Amino acid sequence: MNPKPFEIMRWESPEPPTLDFLTRMMQREGLQASQNELVGKSRSPEMKFEQTRVVVVVQGQLQFAFPGYGVIDVDPGDIVEISPGVLHDVTVNGAQTAILLQALRD
Repeated sequence: MNPKPFEIMRWESPEPPTLDFLTRMMQREGLQASQNELVGKSRSPEMKFEQTRVVVVVQGQLQFAFPGYGVIDVDPGDIVEISPGVLHDVTVNGAQTAILLQALRD
């Protein structure tokens, strides 16, 4: 097992970030992000990717589950970088639709 399945960078400002700000932030990192919406109280299927997956929460509260590693809760502005080959799923906490920006890093 990979000793470091993910990294998380927390949004520290009391004001939530805007979609435009987060999109520009990802572009500065050289990432072409796609926007994804997850319906409230939904759960994704388990997934894994061959490249590092970068996910930025724009709206809503999410929980990422990493079998064998545990779970993390994330809020707007938080960035999760998931290592290649790490199995994970995402649950939307609450009824609000969650909006994510996501990209794969080489």
